[in-house]
Amino acid sequence: MSLLYKIGSNPIIAAVRKPADIEAALDSTVENLFFMGCNVKEIIQAVRLTKECKKGAFVHLDLIRGLSSTDKESVDFISDYVGADGIVTPKGHLIKEAKKAGLYGILHLFVIDSSALQNGLKVAENIQPDAIELMPGTICKIIRTFAESLEDIPIVASGLIQTKAEAGESLHAGATALSVSAPALWNCSFDDLQ
Repeated sequence: MSLLYKIGSNPIIAAVRKPADIEAALDSTVENLFFMGCNVKEIIQAVRLTKECKKGAFVHLDLIRGLSSTDKESVDFISDYVGADGIVTPKGHLIKEAKKAGLYGILHLFVIDSSALQNGLKVAENIQPDAIELMPGTICKIIRTFAESLEDIPIVASGLIQTKAEAGESLHAGATALSVSAPALWNCSFDDLQ
């Protein structure tokens, strides 16, 4: 299944930074969770609970304590022992490893200037991730550039999205979905963000 179909039916993805937020995310209407914190033991439990609720689980490799953010073995561990649907990482070689392991690979890009914009576009074109997570998620010009340049790759806007208005602006700029840590937005639908 294309990742677009997995994340495209609900505009909000819960960005879970600590174990205390998992229950609220699972009780919300979000269909997918990005785990952006926890340790190895906690992530195994968190993904198990997420899958029991029939929600998608994506692990941000660079933010899980106890996992190497550079080794292919971390991708294998996520696939074989954690059971997540995919990974989020800024490292292109791990996106390729994720695809080999049967996981979705979401390329995390922090676009702070025009050089980062051009490099990010080039990397995305070369590795063809399943989706791109753009930070900060409130810069509509950057979202629009990626959405127009890479039409077949879903764009997840992430970071600094704190209001319905900001969420709506990012969606209108071309984001497929939004990864947000604000629980107040976790139950928003596309209609709520128009």
